[in-house]
Amino acid sequence: MKGKLIALLLAVVVGALSLVTLREHWTVNPFANEAAYTYISRVATDSDGAIYAITDSKKAIRKTNASGKLIYSVSSADDADPNTITLYSSISADEAGNAYALETILDSYGLRVYGDRIVRISPDGSRIEPLYSTNYEAADNLLRVGNIQSLSVKDGFLYFFRKDTSSASLLKLPTDIAGGAPQQPEVVRTTEMANNRYLNEMTGNDENQFFFTSKRGRLFKAENGEVVQLYPAKNAETQLNFPVGIVAEGSYVYFIDYHDAAVKRLDAGKPESAPETFLTFDQLTDIDPKVEWSDFTSLTATGDRIIVATGDQIVALSPAGDVLSYETGYHYPQSDMWLKLGYWLLIVAEAVLAVTFLRLVYVHLFRRRVFLLLKQLALIIPVVLLFMAGLSYSVSHSVSAEIKKNTDSQLKLLAGNGRYLVSGDNLEKLNSPKDFRNEDYLTIKQRLNGVFSQNGESRDGLYNTIYRYMDGKLYIIMDDDDSVTMFQPFPVSEDNIRVLQEGVVVSGEWEDSTGQWMYALGPLYNSEGDIVGIYETGKDMTGISKSTSEIVVNILNIIAIIGLVLLFVITLMTVYLLSSIRKLRRSVNLIASGEWDVKVQIRTRDEVEELGERFNMMASSIRQYIQEMTKLSNSYFRFVPQPFLKVLGKKNMTQISLGEQTNRRMTMLVCNMRQFTEFSKTLTTDENFRFINSFLKEFGPAVREYGGFTSRYLGPGMLSMFPGEPGEALKAAIKLRETLETYNRKRGYSGYEPIEIGIAVHTADVMLGIIGEEQRLEGSVVSTAVELTLELEKLSGKLGVNVLLTEDSLRSMKKLPPGSYRKLGSFQMGEEQQTIELFDVFEGDSEHIRKLKQETKEPFERAVELFRSGRFYDAREVFVAVVKKNRYDLAAKLYFFECDRYFQEGVSEQWNNALKIS
Repeated sequence: MKGKLIALLLAVVVGALSLVTLREHWTVNPFANEAAYTYISRVATDSDGAIYAITDSKKAIRKTNASGKLIYSVSSADDADPNTITLYSSISADEAGNAYALETILDSYGLRVYGDRIVRISPDGSRIEPLYSTNYEAADNLLRVGNIQSLSVKDGFLYFFRKDTSSASLLKLPTDIAGGAPQQPEVVRTTEMANNRYLNEMTGNDENQFFFTSKRGRLFKAENGEVVQLYPAKNAETQLNFPVGIVAEGSYVYFIDYHDAAVKRLDAGKPESAPETFLTFDQLTDIDPKVEWSDFTSLTATGDRIIVATGDQIVALSPAGDVLSYETGYHYPQSDMWLKLGYWLLIVAEAVLAVTFLRLVYVHLFRRRVFLLLKQLALIIPVVLLFMAGLSYSVSHSVSAEIKKNTDSQLKLLAGNGRYLVSGDNLEKLNSPKDFRNEDYLTIKQRLNGVFSQNGESRDGLYNTIYRYMDGKLYIIMDDDDSVTMFQPFPVSEDNIRVLQEGVVVSGEWEDSTGQWMYALGPLYNSEGDIVGIYETGKDMTGISKSTSEIVVNILNIIAIIGLVLLFVITLMTVYLLSSIRKLRRSVNLIASGEWDVKVQIRTRDEVEELGERFNMMASSIRQYIQEMTKLSNSYFRFVPQPFLKVLGKKNMTQISLGEQTNRRMTMLVCNMRQFTEFSKTLTTDENFRFINSFLKEFGPAVREYGGFTSRYLGPGMLSMFPGEPGEALKAAIKLRETLETYNRKRGYSGYEPIEIGIAVHTADVMLGIIGEEQRLEGSVVSTAVELTLELEKLSGKLGVNVLLTEDSLRSMKKLPPGSYRKLGSFQMGEEQQTIELFDVFEGDSEHIRKLKQETKEPFERAVELFRSGRFYDAREVFVAVVKKNRYDLAAKLYFFECDRYFQEGVSEQWNNALKIS
């Protein structure tokens, strides 16, 4: 059972470790096989048609194959450094299925950029290796967006752009480099920018040509060091259209036009040509009416298809503009479902193993009893954990709500003060992207920078955005990091309408492909008192959630420590209170085990001490009673031995009744003093009694030592019964011979003559029971085997044998006796025709006699066999040789005389090959 418990415990531990290791397979519904895309920001594809999407507001990358089956999903949090937030900003893939992702490392508020890192993700998502990293200083004034962008793979190289103040550099890394240690990329080409160009986005991986946009809504081509404006035409009128998300494929440049709610493209080889509309918002709404025009997030172009990503959909189009596929989600591999189902089965198996283990512990280790301490802890621990969980939830909920409440109040206050920070008159003068960083733009920007430092750490995570209200529409004008294009249309929501129409400050939360935010909106007025725009300030919810989580974790740690201390104190108090009860229990166990002199000492000055005093009184009474009963019981056992009762299946004399009997195979040992009749004549009656008692006192313990009991006394001798193995009776016989030597030495010291005893051991079925009448009972053994054993003891003297053993006893022994015994042959007792095989055990003889019998054992036993086969002459000659060597061997002499008689007179027809003893 111990091995089974250990095996079960190991199984439970292995199961628990497996549940922890495989916890990513946990799901409430293991049969759910599909999931929807949420908040897609970037998409890439490879030659096999696999889709690599940055989703969940830049927090995850999911790869699906051409059929929409999920290959892997990796989280930016897995690669995040302590006290930072990591978001994915760009992605590309090579022909081998490796993904290359740009990670932007932000501060804990999700605002200031600490650095950019490019990592390679293996085709199955099992390895993420860093290839390149760069760090930024606070003086770089980078908020939310770093200087690295536009990853692309071509001809075994990874290309990307690095944006500086007045230049753009195309860099490349070989895709076959070993990951693990950041590499230094090769600068392919650096293009200097004009002072008023204000670089925005870049794309391309041709060493001689790439494309870029400026903050003023211009699209340029840089080729062999020359820069050509592609869009809008140089002589075009002022417009609000702004190219976003540019991507080059062949001779075309694709971009998103938020103003026209369309994806457009233009032929880079024809700078003067107007862009053509490739995909319109109306086309998307025909497929899915839920799509919003602001949901355009990413473009990816390959030779055979163009991938357009919205917030929750991925649309694949042919170069002709035909829709090839429309994906709103992905499905898990069949193996994933089996793994999730397997995880549930593992939970069930762990529960079954745990219950089985606890049941075995309860049944076999605790013996269906549970310690009081465990009962109390089993009640206290769940209650404490329940209250801790409730307190943790209450505290976390309260902390989160309080943080949000304080943040909301702070944002409302700042949004309300926006009218004093931003001049509505300056805002009204900004009419197109061409006004980026003009005098009015810089006036507004400087006012904001005077209040909110560009250093992300000193801004407490706050951001600012200004919207222009013009012609009934809302446009984004500026943002902290200038990452949002100027005059990008912004949907007019209910919150915006309230600010514009009622002039109130409104707050709320939202999530899109760029992240999660808390915000507050306040109206902006011109000098005439008209609302001309909206001032927005807010915080990244990722930073707020992380701060809340850290506070909650700290609170939970404190609560856990308090809970552990509380459990320790409760356990300590319980152990102290139970110590007195354990004293009582130990005392009761001692009394139950026969330790009557028990007295418990309890000094708790309470009810338990009083119980201890009553226990001592009870123990004293029991002790006195037990002593009296023990004396009485011992007196009974003097007349009826306890082993005799045990053979009858009784515990004490009170259970004995007349006629109790049992038939059982037992070993009988008869030990008697030889020539006692002649010896007793030399003693008085009183001396005879004293001698007999001293004899029995000396020899009786040897019988009890080996599990026997005396059934009947035979004067200076006894009939003993052995319920156990016959070998124990033989050991007792040898012990009696050793006791005789000691006894005779004592007699010699006192001047008395030594005595001799004879011992016979025989095994047979006997009837043990209670005989007598109601007023006088006696335990007795009834069997002809008893009489036979008595006769055998007498025969032992004639044969000169000290310990005579029957064949029945020898065969019944589990282990044969030592080598100091010899076969005496077959004997016929009196007129009975039945014969009995006898053995001479000379282990207890004197050393001289034992040596002689050992030396003559082989010829003696050979002579016995000759006698039994009727070869009396040959047997007589061998017996003569035995007697010549051992003149004390009475058995050999007796055989000699019988052989001589049978040789001369012959044997009768009734002779049964046995030596007849009369």
